[in-house]
Amino acid sequence: MNWDILRQRLAATLPGEQAQLQMAPVGRRALPPVDAEFRQSAVLIPLLQVNDKISLVLTRRAEYPGVHSGQISFPGGKFEHGESDPVQVAKREAEEEIGLPEACVEVLGTLSELYIPVSRMLVFPVLARVTKPDQWRADPREVEEILEVPVEFFQYPRNLISYTFSRNGESIEVPAFAWQPVPIWGATAMMISELLEIIRQTNYEGQI
Repeated sequence: MNWDILRQRLAATLPGEQAQLQMAPVGRRALPPVDAEFRQSAVLIPLLQVNDKISLVLTRRAEYPGVHSGQISFPGGKFEHGESDPVQVAKREAEEEIGLPEACVEVLGTLSELYIPVSRMLVFPVLARVTKPDQWRADPREVEEILEVPVEFFQYPRNLISYTFSRNGESIEVPAFAWQPVPIWGATAMMISELLEIIRQTNYEGQI
């Protein structure tokens, strides 16, 4: 990974909706419009390099009575009163949820914002190169497990599957990454899809 080229690529035009839609529900050809009563949130997309392997740090959410219960996601959460900077929100949430100190976070840039209609949430993804702390510290109220998933896992076509879930009595089919025991789908997979396209372009530019 050429971090300087990646940073430059993030400052240019992003793949955006075209890349995100690759992991959207089957048949969706455009992202839904943002609801007038939307809320803002930010997530940190941590890239962790150990030797020659780069991994994404994700969380498996705790079980709770909500639409995202038990799903795999990036550390993040809603803007609190008085907050306006998604970078600071993402850093704060990462420290609260997985014990990642701000000193261990080197922000590279941001990905395209993504609206999640089921929770009326407009999400700002912040990409960062991180240093692993002495140990991860999961907030038991929000995080069941902290995961380190190699980026190459998402690049293998064999790990792309079709996943069907039920919501309000309706069966919805979505593409997903076949992580065990819980597949990675939804907004998290859509953000990863854009990241993969950016990495692909970055690696290509780095070879020129």
